[in-house]
Amino acid sequence: MKKQTRYWMRRILLLCLIGLVGFAIYQVSTDTGGKPVEGEEAPDFTLTTLDGKQRSLSDLKGKAVMINFWGTWCPPCKTEMPAIQQAYMINKSKGFEVVSVNIRENDLPVSNFAQQMGLTFPIWMDKDREVVKQYKIGPIPSTFFINRDGVIEKKIEGPLELSQLQYYINQITS
Repeated sequence: MKKQTRYWMRRILLLCLIGLVGFAIYQVSTDTGGKPVEGEEAPDFTLTTLDGKQRSLSDLKGKAVMINFWGTWCPPCKTEMPAIQQAYMINKSKGFEVVSVNIRENDLPVSNFAQQMGLTFPIWMDKDREVVKQYKIGPIPSTFFINRDGVIEKKIEGPLELSQLQYYINQITS
C-alpha cells in the first residue's frame, strides 16, 4: 500500500509541476512588459515643445493623434518627414494632430532640421528619453495612431509613406 501511495503522490507532484511550468510560459508569452499595446489607452505624458510650451497628450483628448518618435540623425526618419508634413496638412482640419517626439537632441539641430524640411506641426522634445522609456520604444521611427477616445489603434515600427499614413489616419479620424 505504501508503494502505491508514493506512486500517486509522485504523479500528483509531477502534474502540479507541469501545470506551474505551463502557467509560467503562458505568463511570459502574454506579458507586454508595460509596453503600450493596440486596443489600450495611450499612456499620458507631458513634454516641452520646440517653441517652449508644456504640452500633454491628454490635452488632445477628443482628437485623432499620431505620435511619431524620431531623430534628426535617423535616415528613415528623414525619409518619412515630408509624408508626415503632407498628411498633417491634409488632415488637420479633421481634428487630427501630430505629436512629433524628438529623441534626445538639443533644440538648435532640431529647429534647423524642421526649418529645412518645412515642418509646421509641433515638435515635442524628449531630451531625457522619459517618454521613450515609458512607451518602450525600440527602433525608430516608431508611430502610434490613437483614436479620439485615446485608444491606440495601431503601432508601426519603421518609416511610412503617405498612402500608409493616410490609411491609418482615415481609421482614427472617421
